[in-house]
Amino acid sequence: MTEDPRGNRTLSWTAARRTALRAQGIGGSRRTEAPDTATSRRALVRTLERTHLLQIDSVSVFARAHHLPVYTRHGRWDPAALDRASRPGRSRLVSESFAHEAAFVTDEVQHLLHFRRRTVSERDWGALREVAVSSPHLFPRIHEALAEIGPAGAAAISRHLGDTERPDGWGWRRTRTQWAVEYLFRTGALDCVGRSAQFERLYVSAASEAGVGEGAGPPADAPTEEESIAALTALALRALGIAEPATVADYFRLPVLRVRPVLEAMVARGEAREVEVAHSAGVRTMLLHPEAPGASPVRGSALVSPFDPLVFHRPRLEALFDLEYRLGIYTPAPRRTIGYYSLLFLHGDVFPALVDLGADRARSVLEVRGAFRPPLPHLPARSRPDQEQMLEALACELELAARWQGLASVEVRTGAGMRELAGPLAAVLARR
Repeated sequence: MTEDPRGNRTLSWTAARRTALRAQGIGGSRRTEAPDTATSRRALVRTLERTHLLQIDSVSVFARAHHLPVYTRHGRWDPAALDRASRPGRSRLVSESFAHEAAFVTDEVQHLLHFRRRTVSERDWGALREVAVSSPHLFPRIHEALAEIGPAGAAAISRHLGDTERPDGWGWRRTRTQWAVEYLFRTGALDCVGRSAQFERLYVSAASEAGVGEGAGPPADAPTEEESIAALTALALRALGIAEPATVADYFRLPVLRVRPVLEAMVARGEAREVEVAHSAGVRTMLLHPEAPGASPVRGSALVSPFDPLVFHRPRLEALFDLEYRLGIYTPAPRRTIGYYSLLFLHGDVFPALVDLGADRARSVLEVRGAFRPPLPHLPARSRPDQEQMLEALACELELAARWQGLASVEVRTGAGMRELAGPLAAVLARR
């Protein structure tokens, strides 16, 4: 970082990318051998120390989104460690909550999100606000049902209470009981203790905040909303290392108008500093956390989930990494440009490729259903890796990903629609 005669601190674009990666715990050594239970738990703990949360997603064409961030940072690990770490008990590390969408969050974040649980009936979905007013009689019945049948999903609870009436039409066709269960979960009155084979939440009555959805007061040590937003803002900037205010706000889905004054106060106290990033498209002012890692070169490669905390905020992904990304699962097939569920391939400090992966478990094959070269329109030529070297690294990473998922081989689909890198990647894999 340099400083001009006016005292402005300037960071190169490359240094900003490296700082962002290292702040997220990316760029260290990654495990290639099969892990044991203790190793997997350590990898999970070290990831959470950096990210504070793992976004949950049900798509499993390759691997669950909440399993990939640990793999990205630490290589092979056993995702069963996360299942164990999310169950109530002395070894619990995370709870399921609504942070950046549905996510596993640390105890610290769960505590700071109490204000969000407290205001469900005022600020959440219209259906949840409505059920709080129209159907409070269901709340004690749901707790009684769980006491009778044990951990259960919303559909099972609804059936147990004899509520099977669903609205006509498309969209969320939930019973009244299912909406009431969702409401109680979002208020903290129900706890998620795992997922069914269909990826449905399994609920129990929460010990720590039971009754929140029924009008009980907040825990005695609950922070105020202002205190929570200030603390979450500081956590987000530390996790990001370097970011603009909108990115900091997006990390825990906080209102940016509430986050900006917190960041201004942090700058005034020396808890953050403004820097100018010398971007090819023009200088960008960002905030740098004082404990952000140095910008040492990032070695190695890794696959990155589109739901990884590193890339939560798409404008930041474009500003720092020159990558415009649009997830294909939300795009009609004829309009998809990068496949259905493409992972980002990180090589050094750039994303020179995207790969659309699928696990054919019947054949024990990791399928590459598309391999794409993003344009990266502003990235200088000197920052772009040699294609042959990059493809060798990608082939190695795909083989590691296959072993992690218990698959025997990697197969690249080639031909029409598989895009520009599919053929060269297949040739590299064939030589290995």
